[in-house]
Amino acid sequence: MGNKLAIITLCVCIFFIPGCFGRTKTPYITEQFAFEYNPTAFKSTDQIDGSVKIERFSVNQLYNSQAMVFRAQPYKLSVYNYNRWRTSPGDMVCDFLTRDFRTSNVFSAVFSYRDTEEARFIVEGGVEEFLESFEKDTWNAVLKINVSFIDDSQKEITKRVLFQKRYFYKEKMKEHSPDEFARGMSTNMQRFSEQLISDVAIESIKTMKKKMD
Repeated sequence: MGNKLAIITLCVCIFFIPGCFGRTKTPYITEQFAFEYNPTAFKSTDQIDGSVKIERFSVNQLYNSQAMVFRAQPYKLSVYNYNRWRTSPGDMVCDFLTRDFRTSNVFSAVFSYRDTEEARFIVEGGVEEFLESFEKDTWNAVLKINVSFIDDSQKEITKRVLFQKRYFYKEKMKEHSPDEFARGMSTNMQRFSEQLISDVAIESIKTMKKKMD
């Protein structure tokens, strides 16, 4: 009788032990995304004998994290649970701008906000929108950035700001997915970078010619 009771007790313990310790779950893997595109070299543009510095951009607090934000309906923002940007939008934009300015060969020297060197021209700005948005039955990658271009050699405040512009880009996505979101934002960033470099080059040349005259 004792042996039989012991066997029954052992079977009951074996049955309940897995429940006590819980089942082992496969951990979720978080995928990280970043811009990916080839920078443009402005071969036809003469190099400007001056330096430019890309300062760190501010970011709208709605998007100031590594979260990949999307808006499926008005007033409601959501994020992809297991997908994130490699860095925050502001840092990613500035890092790629610095790379693109250097590749363009427009200025004799290009510095980032991490560098201690001073520069005559300064690019400042802020990321206003950085998200995936559902509009008119279509998903779009949306990028909106404001930029101030400054001539630091000027003493008067009114002459320091060469221009202030807002850049807005919207890329249609093939589907609602983090991969397609990253592709769309890469396209937006490439367009923004090319346009900004062109605008900055034109304004810099005009400013330097005025000073020579």
